[in-house]
Amino acid sequence: MRFERSYAVEIPAVPIPETRVFAHATRMSDFDSPEIERILKPASELKQHTVTIEVRSGDSLTAAANHPVPTAAYPRLKHEIKSRLHQATPVVNLGDQYALDMRFSFLGNYAHLIQDVIGPVRLIERTLEADADAPTRPVHVIMPKNAPPLAKKVLDFAGIPTLATDGAVTCDLVSITQELNLTLLPHLRRQPFEAWPTPTPERVFVARRGARSIENEEAVTRFLADQGFTRIYMEDLAIGEQWSTLAFATEVVGIHGAGLASLGFSIHNDAQQTPRFRLIELFSPGFSSSCFRDYAGVLGGRWVGVRGRITSEVVEQLDILDRQRAHENADFSVDLDGLSEALEHARRDA
Repeated sequence: MRFERSYAVEIPAVPIPETRVFAHATRMSDFDSPEIERILKPASELKQHTVTIEVRSGDSLTAAANHPVPTAAYPRLKHEIKSRLHQATPVVNLGDQYALDMRFSFLGNYAHLIQDVIGPVRLIERTLEADADAPTRPVHVIMPKNAPPLAKKVLDFAGIPTLATDGAVTCDLVSITQELNLTLLPHLRRQPFEAWPTPTPERVFVARRGARSIENEEAVTRFLADQGFTRIYMEDLAIGEQWSTLAFATEVVGIHGAGLASLGFSIHNDAQQTPRFRLIELFSPGFSSSCFRDYAGVLGGRWVGVRGRITSEVVEQLDILDRQRAHENADFSVDLDGLSEALEHARRDA
């Protein structure tokens, strides 16, 4: 027997506290001698909003139909060909199982999988469980046939059943509005979670290899080691160890990137420490972001930023040529004095 419902879940506003970004020393701060720039990030708020969850019986769209039709001629032709192929794909019948179609979303990024898939799935489960008339069934996630292996690996580990197909799916189709998904991170408390069997460090330095790495990484590593930090590369760790490491870390210094999304599992840390964690985020001057500042606000952590050395190319391409993502994967240099001030600021009791 099919089940159809509509739910409105109120998500309260989340205050994001005032904080600072400490930028690389420059003569633009003092022409006579380079000085660290100390940038105020005013308090803000993730607005109160309503998440709508709907369950309806019937067929999903195909993978191509989940995406808008491109306007340019060649991409539009490719989309039309793909649409015809996907319409010819056999319909998969999941019967009366719940399924969330995520083929419109980017599934090749670890952070997106946590905040846009796992968090919403756990909220959907909680909402359905609160309805005494709702059948108890797992929520499947529908992915494209050529979904990135990372998506299957992470969702399998999370215990979320998946279906990879480009065609339509017959089921009890679940939808959820995709707005401010970061505010759903506390629902990761529902995610089955086990601490890693061996101890993980309380202070971690999340470094990166390849794109968006630190040019003076060894100097940064030595400085942080003196402060009690252990350097890690997320790709060297099993998924469970990644989750557990950032769940129980009290201080994290990390380069902006998807690996920091494991901080979402800090919601499983029941220690009575305030803040739950301190995050000092390192980022290129060409790719500053407030994403993990919002993570910290939602999860009860504290965020402070450290911006790398700015270059004339960054200024030209970001602020003159308006090429916002020209330097998103650029390597950068970190000022150790600025990093030291950022740590001190993060540790204040304010």
